[in-house]
Amino acid sequence: MKDYFNIKATGKNIELGSFFQKYNLKKISSVFLKYSANPISANTVLEKRNIFFKVKLDILVDNNIKFETLGRSKTATLALDQAVDNISKRLRRHYRKIKNHRLLNNRIDNVKKDLERYHLNSY
Repeated sequence: MKDYFNIKATGKNIELGSFFQKYNLKKISSVFLKYSANPISANTVLEKRNIFFKVKLDILVDNNIKFETLGRSKTATLALDQAVDNISKRLRRHYRKIKNHRLLNNRIDNVKKDLERYHLNSY
């Protein structure tokens, strides 16, 4: 993981305090550490709707792969937690897909090598 990446938290018509910004940094960093992702940037937008808070979370990881999610709750921190949970699920599924694809390619390569070794690829 990179030592430095861009994490930005902004509010739509809301003044964000230092607690929410630190909480945002902590939650997003823990997701990146858990999944060994190579982050480029993360952008959090907090917006107050009628009776709930809405958090839009955009994360850009290596190879220009972008993940976006929303979280809604009556408190800002719970909305952020919901958005971070959704992002962590998406990252987990993405990296599992990559891992399974690599394993499948390795198995296919091993079969091809065995066929060449035993001269069974004559057709």
